[in-house]
Amino acid sequence: MSKKINIDIWRFIVSFLIVAIHISPFVKISPEFDFFFTRILGRIAVPLFLMITGYYILDRALKDKQVLVDYTKKILKIYLLCILLYLPINIYMGSFKNIDIITILKDFFINGTLYHLWYFPALIVGVWITYYLVKKLGRKKTLIATILLYIIGVFGDSYYGINQITKNIYELIFNIFDYTRNGLFYVPIFICLGHIIKAGTRKTIKFDLLYALLFFILMSVEGSILHYYNLQRHDSMYLFLLPLMYFLFCYLMDHSKTSNKKIRNIATYIYIFHPLFIVGIRFVSGIIGMDKIFVENNLILYLLVCITTTIFAFLIEKIKEVVKNERK
Repeated sequence: MSKKINIDIWRFIVSFLIVAIHISPFVKISPEFDFFFTRILGRIAVPLFLMITGYYILDRALKDKQVLVDYTKKILKIYLLCILLYLPINIYMGSFKNIDIITILKDFFINGTLYHLWYFPALIVGVWITYYLVKKLGRKKTLIATILLYIIGVFGDSYYGINQITKNIYELIFNIFDYTRNGLFYVPIFICLGHIIKAGTRKTIKFDLLYALLFFILMSVEGSILHYYNLQRHDSMYLFLLPLMYFLFCYLMDHSKTSNKKIRNIATYIYIFHPLFIVGIRFVSGIIGMDKIFVENNLILYLLVCITTTIFAFLIEKIKEVVKNERK
């Protein structure tokens, strides 16, 4: 891989895996392949986003807390704008019917008000938890603590129904959380790993990519077994995902030392806006009577959403660039 390829290009590429998770493009062609593509391969996307945050933000924040404060304000603004943006869709879907204050608070602070918005409150909570753990315990103890939290999360979401004892224990957790894929159990370990890779004196390992491939195969086996026996409450957390992401991220950072703010922003816009285009394409297709072509065919819907969302994201960046030049 060329040294000129930066980490934000990888962020841009995996953003399309997130879109795939929400559409299941191959489900009518091959449900088995679709599960592999979306529920196994697709699960590297969000951890990569989080590890980049740990790599670039947490290291600076530990030297200057204001960096984390400013970053939190930025993410909170994005989250609040997303809530307003998707409010009409929430109303259309009837999300607010028979809703109580507890559900509203859980949706805002934990689950997100739409299926992809959980990431923003989880990111804020997770990065602050990791920050304070590193400050109080140091990196090594924080690594152990966040691994333990992640393992609790894995057994909560992926091995939930393995026996009655664990099921009873996790019922207590699920009185608060709908899933353990959140800012407490899921996010901190990836923030921590990104920070450790940034702060460490680790030498380049020749076989990082080979190790990553090995753990990807093991994660594929793990995910397939859990899926086959219907043990998963949610399929975003796997035990082998941790070593896979460690070696994969090490490899990417060893070969991708630079960053690109424009591409980074475009990847973020794809994450934020793709559900809007899913709804929009379905709505327009219904009006023009093209549902069978553009909606019922998941692969075509996926390609359309990827193309239109990417064009929209590039347009936003272009408009920002023009406005910036006009101000100058």
